[in-house]
Amino acid sequence: MIVASRSGIVVRTGRRGVHPGCMSIRSRHAQHPPCVSHSRADTRWLLAGYAGLAGFFALEAFTRQPGSASSMDTSSDDQGTTRIIVIAYALATDLPLLLRRLPVLQLPPVAGPIGLTVQASGLALRAWSMRTLGASYTRTLRTDAEQRVVTTGPYRWVRHPGYTGSLLIWTGFAVTSRSMPVIGVVVGLLGRVYQRRVRAEEQLLHRELPGYTAYCQHTKTLVPLIW
Repeated sequence: MIVASRSGIVVRTGRRGVHPGCMSIRSRHAQHPPCVSHSRADTRWLLAGYAGLAGFFALEAFTRQPGSASSMDTSSDDQGTTRIIVIAYALATDLPLLLRRLPVLQLPPVAGPIGLTVQASGLALRAWSMRTLGASYTRTLRTDAEQRVVTTGPYRWVRHPGYTGSLLIWTGFAVTSRSMPVIGVVVGLLGRVYQRRVRAEEQLLHRELPGYTAYCQHTKTLVPLIW
């Protein structure tokens, strides 16, 4: 566009008064989006998520009853699931520090407090489940001669509420990162691991625990009324 100024000097501009150089700069920015940057607030929410994980590990270390409930000894009934869970925990703890740097769209800032709330809910459910089962809440898959089906507390609605609590803890932790790759990897990894764990445990309990098959007929596996 050509514009005549009051001084009589003719000025040539780009389309709609925008200098052509500005247009080229804008087009370059449009083609190459800026790298992902993380504010201090983002980092604080993720650190809070790691604090939630520390609470989870402390719960596992100090609230289980002594004896067989705290033992890491495994049998063939465990099907290697305890070892797989430990490896998955290590990966899910470390990977977010790398994956959140990927240049992809982030969730809105509200994801931070939402993730922490989900994580806290999972911790509460996990602790409730451990308290309800007591000595029968073991690290590895096993039964004993005195064990009976428990139908109180969260076990009134689902058969494995402790695993539901764990999945909520790790899902909430992933959400505090606000990173879709982190959420996808952590939730996918832990979901697959606990699916295998539940399958092995169901096989053991159907075979060894009297009354468990009847109990399964009116309860769900992990999510009340759904699955």
